[in-house]
Amino acid sequence: MGLYKYLAAAKGEAPHEILIEADSIAEAQSKLRSRKIVPVRYCGEATVSGGRFTLRRSKVNTYEFTRQLAPLLDSHIPLERALAIIADSSTEAEQRDFVNALRQGLHEGKKFSELARSHGTLFPGYYANLIESGEETGCLPEVVNELHKFMGESKELKDFIVSSSIYPLAILTVTMIVTVVLFTVFVPRFAKIFIDMGREMPPSMEFLLAMSSFFSWAWWLIPLCCIGGWLLLKKIMGERELKIALSRLVLKLPLFGRIVVDLEMCKYIRTLAILIANHVEIIRTVRISGKIISNPTVSAGFAEIDRKLKGGDKLSAALAGNRFIPAGMVPMLRVGEESGTVGEMLSKIASHLENDTKLKIKRLLSLFEPAVIIFLALIVLVVVVSIFVAMMEINSISQGGPAI
Repeated sequence: MGLYKYLAAAKGEAPHEILIEADSIAEAQSKLRSRKIVPVRYCGEATVSGGRFTLRRSKVNTYEFTRQLAPLLDSHIPLERALAIIADSSTEAEQRDFVNALRQGLHEGKKFSELARSHGTLFPGYYANLIESGEETGCLPEVVNELHKFMGESKELKDFIVSSSIYPLAILTVTMIVTVVLFTVFVPRFAKIFIDMGREMPPSMEFLLAMSSFFSWAWWLIPLCCIGGWLLLKKIMGERELKIALSRLVLKLPLFGRIVVDLEMCKYIRTLAILIANHVEIIRTVRISGKIISNPTVSAGFAEIDRKLKGGDKLSAALAGNRFIPAGMVPMLRVGEESGTVGEMLSKIASHLENDTKLKIKRLLSLFEPAVIIFLALIVLVVVVSIFVAMMEINSISQGGPAI
């Protein structure tokens, strides 16, 4: 199901943009007419949904929407009324139409969780499941409030990664530019000296000239080979098997693999904390939390948790021995079970793990910076040494010339 934008007009009103949720354009037009709204012009599809793709970036901000919704629901304002308030306060037309589309869905008898699920990639993958748990337990305001905190912490972590990556990426960009300039401009001009002299080039210069030729005209082979190799592997192994193989490879990478696991565990533990704190049944809690994990290898490690719980194990016992669980989590969780503060304990574990993950990311980026500088220094060293050897040969030829 997608969102379709129309320029439409109700009776006695001026035409304005409206966002309508439907499975097709025909259904969208039918819904408009059933509300006695005349579509004037179709303005396109507004979001990514149901596998359809658009290059235009949506201006809908679900984090801002959740931030506004949380205090309204905490104040015991009905959901439909809260959406109306948010729509009225929205300055962005697309954001306002998005909220109005949610309101219209509520009027049609749909649940909030169904509407969130139908909006494709606008909402994070965990959003609809958590909203649904809040609807079933009657704790929707509490769940939305926790969602706001969760999304805020996730956004803060993403912003930290982006800001910390700017300097290393700038260094890498400069390195690539210097490398290309060396091999496409400097090396060919120096090699021309040997060609003009009619002398055979030293092996070192032949190697540099071969590299220069590659960078000059065959650079496109690199992305072509990468794309071709990816498509070939996808055809041979299948998309799912290839994804699993890549996930295993990523997890085997030193330091980076552990960071990937920690990021997945941050989401998993935080989701457990939200659901348990809002009295969601434990089997359903672990099933919803398991769906949050995007890495197939990590996700497979939690596939049997609900079976262990059905067998009578506590959550701490079910998670014990899992290689992806952070060290020290199980004893802390056991203390939380004994004191009846599992949700609070999980929240503390998640916060601690998030801080630890930030530190690991900072260390990884700190290692990346000198690695790029060393790489650039090695390239420059190879070029300089090769040119120096060639200059020595030119010097020996010029000195030996008069003696011939």
